[in-house]
Amino acid sequence: MDKNDREVLLKVEHLCQYFGPTKAVDDVSFEIHKGEVLGLVGESGCGKTTTGRSIIGLYDITSGNIYFKGQRIGAGTMSYKNAIQEAREEKKNCQDAARIKELDEIISRNQKELKEAKGLKKKVDKKLITQIQMIFQDPIASLDPRMTVKEIIAEGLIIQGEKNKAVIDEKVLKMLDMVGLVPEHAGRYPHEFSGGQKQRVGVARAVIMEPELIIADEPVSALDVSIQAQVINLLNELREKLGLTLLFIAHDLSVVKYFSDRIGVMYFGHMVELAPSDELFLNPLHPYTRSLLSAIPLPDPEYERKRKRIVYNPLAEHDYSVDKPTFREVKPGHFVSCNQAEYEKYMKILR
Repeated sequence: MDKNDREVLLKVEHLCQYFGPTKAVDDVSFEIHKGEVLGLVGESGCGKTTTGRSIIGLYDITSGNIYFKGQRIGAGTMSYKNAIQEAREEKKNCQDAARIKELDEIISRNQKELKEAKGLKKKVDKKLITQIQMIFQDPIASLDPRMTVKEIIAEGLIIQGEKNKAVIDEKVLKMLDMVGLVPEHAGRYPHEFSGGQKQRVGVARAVIMEPELIIADEPVSALDVSIQAQVINLLNELREKLGLTLLFIAHDLSVVKYFSDRIGVMYFGHMVELAPSDELFLNPLHPYTRSLLSAIPLPDPEYERKRKRIVYNPLAEHDYSVDKPTFREVKPGHFVSCNQAEYEKYMKILR
């Protein structure tokens, strides 16, 4: 089956996550199809982790919508409030009866949407949310040092109401085996493990809930290179064995290329490019994507001597004073944030 024909498991629409004046994520939209791995890359602080945490519900999103398996699981209220306020401001000075009627309809529609968004948390099926699990970046900080490995892995099952100790023990041992640990590890505490083993515990804790989507937030960035490969291979095996879908957040483009079907590039809270993995490496269009790719080192002294690093300066690269950028499809499945002049330039490059 073509990837485009697969069921859309997760849909993110115009996601905004603001912390006071800081726009950590600003108007980000993408879809993840069932069974695929979407890589999310960008420099530290670009909003990758915030996007993942917003999807799973660790933050109340500011604006936008999140759909999982066709059901809305997240909704922000800011866009509705702004639309109501703008319509009311315009209505104050409006003399046109037809326009006043339109504005009343806009206000009424957005008030209804606002009410639904506010009441969504109570309506969302908690069992649906548990089908999304997260593997955190820091394996040390994400595990409770006072709990044994068995208690950590089984915690989700117990919260969901599993009371049969024999069933819990059986599932925990099965998970330990699946992630490459042994039954003796069940009674130990996190400080007794290496970084790679701790991350395996984190993977087991996520997988025991039998999720359909795993958000892997830089799961290998805190590990040695050799251990990184082991954890990536483990995730690949679990993906094949369990039919998992992954949102893989990372800043190492080499790892992302190996592991992902499609890659989204984020910069300062915005999605600037989204394309199939091979296509992105073959035809990087956005200047920031080209800058990221130029920073990838290769184990080749000759290549390294000649490698030219591209510095991205948004003020020099773009003139958005008049024509603002939008997220446009320049090729089937290849999207870039650009204005009309840039769009025409990219189309010429792709010919």
